[in-house]
Amino acid sequence: MTYRRGIIFAIGLVLTIVALTTASAQAPAGPQGQAKGGGGRGGAPAYTPAAGAKDLKAVLFNWAWYMGMLRSSEEYDLIMSLEYQGKGTMQVDGQPCNVTKYRTSISYQTSGERIQYTGTRPNGQACSNVEVLSGTYAWNEDIPGAELVAGKGKATPMPATVEERMIRLWASPQGAFKAAFAGTSDPPPMTPRPQRLPADVMTVGKTSVAWEGNKPVLTFPIPGVPNAIATATLNDKFMAERVVVKQGAKTYDFTYSNYKDWNNPLNPAEAFYAGRMIEKQNGAVVRDITTTLTETAQMYVVMPVPASVKAAIKPTIQPPNWTLASNAPAAPATQTAAVVTPRLADGHPDMTGNWGGPPLAITGSGTRRCGPTQVPGGGINPEVGCKTGQDNFWVDYEWISPSRFGPSRPNYKPEFWDKIQDLDAWTNKEDPVMTCQPLGVPREGTPARIIQTATDIIFFYTTSDYGGGNMEFRDIPTDGRARPNTVEAYYMGLSIGKWEGDTLVIDSTNFVDTTWFGRGGLFHSADLHIIEKLTRKGDEILYQMTIEDPDVLIEPWVMPDKILRLRAGAPQVIHERAFCEVYEQGNISTQLRH
Repeated sequence: MTYRRGIIFAIGLVLTIVALTTASAQAPAGPQGQAKGGGGRGGAPAYTPAAGAKDLKAVLFNWAWYMGMLRSSEEYDLIMSLEYQGKGTMQVDGQPCNVTKYRTSISYQTSGERIQYTGTRPNGQACSNVEVLSGTYAWNEDIPGAELVAGKGKATPMPATVEERMIRLWASPQGAFKAAFAGTSDPPPMTPRPQRLPADVMTVGKTSVAWEGNKPVLTFPIPGVPNAIATATLNDKFMAERVVVKQGAKTYDFTYSNYKDWNNPLNPAEAFYAGRMIEKQNGAVVRDITTTLTETAQMYVVMPVPASVKAAIKPTIQPPNWTLASNAPAAPATQTAAVVTPRLADGHPDMTGNWGGPPLAITGSGTRRCGPTQVPGGGINPEVGCKTGQDNFWVDYEWISPSRFGPSRPNYKPEFWDKIQDLDAWTNKEDPVMTCQPLGVPREGTPARIIQTATDIIFFYTTSDYGGGNMEFRDIPTDGRARPNTVEAYYMGLSIGKWEGDTLVIDSTNFVDTTWFGRGGLFHSADLHIIEKLTRKGDEILYQMTIEDPDVLIEPWVMPDKILRLRAGAPQVIHERAFCEVYEQGNISTQLRH
């Protein structure tokens, strides 16, 4: 397709993100180096354990707080995916292997992990593998993403390794905290807030804490693995130094040391990971890995299960059934007895009105209070240190942006996985919004105002993508006319609509290939094809979207259904575009992801 550039506009200053809430001012440091105040809901003081508190709530909070897992002004555990690299030694088929490459890609949302390692045995023979866990499925790959694209690679089912791999995932430095918190409720929350637990108790649900000298020791079940009980011993900084998992006659023993922020120096995040990890099984060392690099802030990580693996394995256990209320599937739009669906003279439902979209998966802003590791003059930005929550805004946005957080995300072909991560790593220069381009569809979100006539329907958009974007509109014909025969491309695509009963179906093609689906490097090709369906019943619209892009995706991306609700009052649409200016593109020296 040829490229036609429209009028350039954007969100004002390109590095300015609109915070959804305002955190209260920071107060002097409280117990254990934590700031008092700020971070609470509705301006209430944030939870801060008393010095020396030994109850389960205090221990779990400190564990996640010192590890840098609690993000946004709401202080949720928002580490959902991460990338890890290391080197060391491990046992492969009962023989030692000197590993020069050890890469772990983790998705806690999908209970998945892909471990790639390459090395040599003492006799010089190569030893390499790709071990994958996704929910209750385990398999090995000869290349990452084997069999997801027909004819590329071989996936070998490994049903006997499911429980071992699940134990390794949920006994990991961050996974152990998640497993411990999961034991406090059934079903467990995807984004836990330890401060919600009852105070002054040592046991909640199946998780308990005891103290051995000055060290807290927590006991909890491994999610999804029957009869697997973990015992985690924390050090003086509330970081796991040892996790022992007993499952029948098997004992898994993980020791962790040298915690620090192992992220690339261009993107420090103060999310801590162990620098050395030793795993023993029944007393024998099977892995001894030294960390070289991490990326802890919501990297693109997926583990689609190949069809051959699904056919070969009959799951016998259940992975964690994480809950997130605002991400629950939308129920079909229903018409109440008191509200009749308005219609035009032609009988079609009238979509005209001001519409409020569904709530964000994560509430709160990036203005998190200063953490316990952020000493004055240090922290994420040593030049600034951490004096107020705004000092944490820039890095926390990496965790809370909706498209990175998910949990719904497109399944790209494996050949593009590293490209997406690289685009995301350099998002401050690669994201098209940084060069004042419109967001496009679907990144604009759902329409804030709709005007409908007998021949067309107009969508107006307002600020979306957690602060990015501005007023845009689409005029979509609905009178049966054909799509113009053109190769020109547009930011919002070239759309035509048709009615199928009471459902308006919008078919869009002719997109420019420079926009992203969302933050996180989620690019697309010029052959992007989008189908939207809108069904109004009463004061609700059921909004559905399917995205097809066979050039880069292995399957259509069916986005979660959304319910739009009619809003009273005057139209809430910005009436003109904001000023935008591209500057300092040649001086970008960090990978801080907006």
